[in-house]
Amino acid sequence: MTEVVEDKMEEQKQEKLRSPALVRKLINASSLQTQVDSAYARPQKPTKSPSPPAPVQSSASPLKESTPTPIPKEPTPSPTPPPANQLDSMLGSLASHMTEQGVTTTQKGCCTACDKPIVGQVITALGKTWHPEHFTCTHCNQELGTKNFFERDGRPYCEQDYHDLFSPRCAYCNGPILDKCVTALDKTWHPKHFFCTQCGNTFGDEGFHERDGKPYCREDYYNMFAPKCAGCNSPIMENYISALNAQWHPECFVCRDCKQSMRKRQYYVEDNKPVCPACMGVSDDDE
Repeated sequence: MTEVVEDKMEEQKQEKLRSPALVRKLINASSLQTQVDSAYARPQKPTKSPSPPAPVQSSASPLKESTPTPIPKEPTPSPTPPPANQLDSMLGSLASHMTEQGVTTTQKGCCTACDKPIVGQVITALGKTWHPEHFTCTHCNQELGTKNFFERDGRPYCEQDYHDLFSPRCAYCNGPILDKCVTALDKTWHPKHFFCTQCGNTFGDEGFHERDGKPYCREDYYNMFAPKCAGCNSPIMENYISALNAQWHPECFVCRDCKQSMRKRQYYVEDNKPVCPACMGVSDDDE
């Protein structure tokens, strides 16, 4: 019996050695069991990445960090606009393709600026038609679009350039006059800039007086330039009497002593002042 048992155990060992498929199945089963337990047995949780280990400083000479040299970037070339002939070719090709697709385009005239046909939007101004991008100010080339514009010799100008180029200039500030204008002394003025040279007040209904090409109000003009009365030293604004090499208000030409008017009367002269005969002690008979 002992021999039989030993023979069977030996045969089982030989069978195990001769069946590698069985061994592989066992191995695969164990690995599958491990995967089920590890991959699908419990829910996944986000894991934090471990912090990098601290740098180890060597007791030898310290390491020097090398700074990378920045590489200069080459400038990006700006795109160049296509030449005019190429653009015309592209527009012509686009029109032909639209015609092939059955899209009909109606020409709305020729642009006054470029003499090319207008198919899309059109601006009509000054009795002519324009591409919107070609209806520009003659001076600054800014697109006018639907803005207000001014015409000069059949050419459009923006409001700013028109006034700078063609509007009358104020004789005081030299700025363009955009609205109301005062014309005086062969010059043009802003109404608020036409004022008295002396006091700075604007002129009312009494008007102004001129001296050396400058405007003055009535009061300042007479105070500065009118002859002075020899009797009161005030400016003479209206009628006056010329006597004794001076000018007098009619009411100021009186006897020095009695203050009676010397108009149309004979008088004597004392200290360059008129004196009546009575105050001089001369009777009418003596005269």
